[in-house]
Amino acid sequence: MAREVTTTGSKKLKTIKKEFNKHFPFLSIHFHSSDVAKIAKKGGELPQLDSEKTLSEVREKIGSGKISLTGRKKVKTVEQEFSEIFGLFVQITWRTSDGGYYYSNGGRTDNLTLTALNREKEAEGCIKGEWK
Repeated sequence: MAREVTTTGSKKLKTIKKEFNKHFPFLSIHFHSSDVAKIAKKGGELPQLDSEKTLSEVREKIGSGKISLTGRKKVKTVEQEFSEIFGLFVQITWRTSDGGYYYSNGGRTDNLTLTALNREKEAEGCIKGEWK
């Protein structure tokens, strides 16, 4: 099975999240407004956008755009594309077996591909499953 998720403006955020998690079961993708980036730099909790809304409803940049999420893409590339194309702050996240919740924050994980990060989190015993 090809590990690819594509975005369209008509897709609900929850659909993108579900498809992403199906392909990368130890990771999750979270959507935030662009102003949340300031909170992330301080390591705070990040409020998510309403998952019932479509990408078109929450995007902050207007124009045509599509993003393909493949296993070969680096975490930082995915996050940059959502920022550049849709004006959204996106974080790739994972949950440890003890319940800790983490997101990529400019460190080493940003340079890993989605497949590599998913494998790493599986090996570390992170929680598998769909997150909302």
